[in-house]
Amino acid sequence: MKVIQIVTNLNVGDAIGNDILAIDETLSEAGYDSRIMSLTIHEQLSHRASNVDFTAIQPDDLVIFHKATGDSFGNCAASLKCVKGIIYHNITPPRFFLGYDNVMAWNLWRGRNQLKKLAGIMDFGWGDSTYNCQELARAGFAKEKLAVLPILFPKGDAQALPDAATVKQLKTRKGARLLFIGRVASNKKHEDLIKLYCHYLRDVDPDATLYLVGSWAGFEKYYAKLKGFAADIGLRDDQVVFTGRVSEEEKAAYLSCADVYVCMSEHEGFCVPLLEAMHRDVPVAAYASSAVPETLGDNGLLFARKDYPEIARQIGRVCRDGAFRRQVIERQRASVARFDGDRTRARLLELVGRVTEDGRAKG
Repeated sequence: MKVIQIVTNLNVGDAIGNDILAIDETLSEAGYDSRIMSLTIHEQLSHRASNVDFTAIQPDDLVIFHKATGDSFGNCAASLKCVKGIIYHNITPPRFFLGYDNVMAWNLWRGRNQLKKLAGIMDFGWGDSTYNCQELARAGFAKEKLAVLPILFPKGDAQALPDAATVKQLKTRKGARLLFIGRVASNKKHEDLIKLYCHYLRDVDPDATLYLVGSWAGFEKYYAKLKGFAADIGLRDDQVVFTGRVSEEEKAAYLSCADVYVCMSEHEGFCVPLLEAMHRDVPVAAYASSAVPETLGDNGLLFARKDYPEIARQIGRVCRDGAFRRQVIERQRASVARFDGDRTRARLLELVGRVTEDGRAKG
């Protein structure tokens, strides 16, 4: 029996790609014949995956499709005689991309519609979060076929050391360092981060800097709008810093130097950077949308409304009040423990054993 993960694109450094690689590692170490298939494969991962080939799949195999957008796998999946299911990473609602990338918006709409068909042909559905499983249930997946499997990280990822040059540069700046990590995409609401930063500059710390770490490739229109917005309200490029894509070591440097991690995103299926920030004891201030409350837990600074003056005040408190900061960090460590790698790996092996034992998902 082979366990085959199938994805549209296998990339370096993104949350889904890392999850796939970690699942592959875990299954291989447990003695499974684990494989990865993808339509496109980053050149650095060519040794870890092969091109999608449905003719290589046998009836006794287990196939896991990763779903985060529209794809062309549906008809082939329906014809497979083996046990098959999906890991659902969530599909961003297309409304966020209308006017910025209408082709992407259409593909996201297509992906959400495909969930309804997949509900009738898949033996199981696993979601990164309860929030994602709830979406699968609304799409028609039977509740007994659903299970939560949190994001899993490759074992080496936690060992990334901060880039020394980046750390040195960051520590030359006066004032608080506010950080957000994520692609520059409209669901992430970078404009709201900039609004929050304006209040923080005015009311709390005139020397603070906002670092927005992430690529804007494919979202150039949104990036241009953000740059124009920041300039129009008088913010300099050295105050609102767009870094573009960074290495894992550079990302570790930003996290190690951040005073607060801020998130105003309005759609997340899990939100891995929240966990990365908490793992490095960076206090988190976040808007309570989608799966964010589930990932953050009863920890950090979670806000039901985008009350910028109040959020700025709370960020200032966590930066200046050592006792409060330690309290926030201690609470966050409870969330980190919930996503302990050994626990998630055990959960994965439990679920794989469950669906291969009798050829169908039991939930």
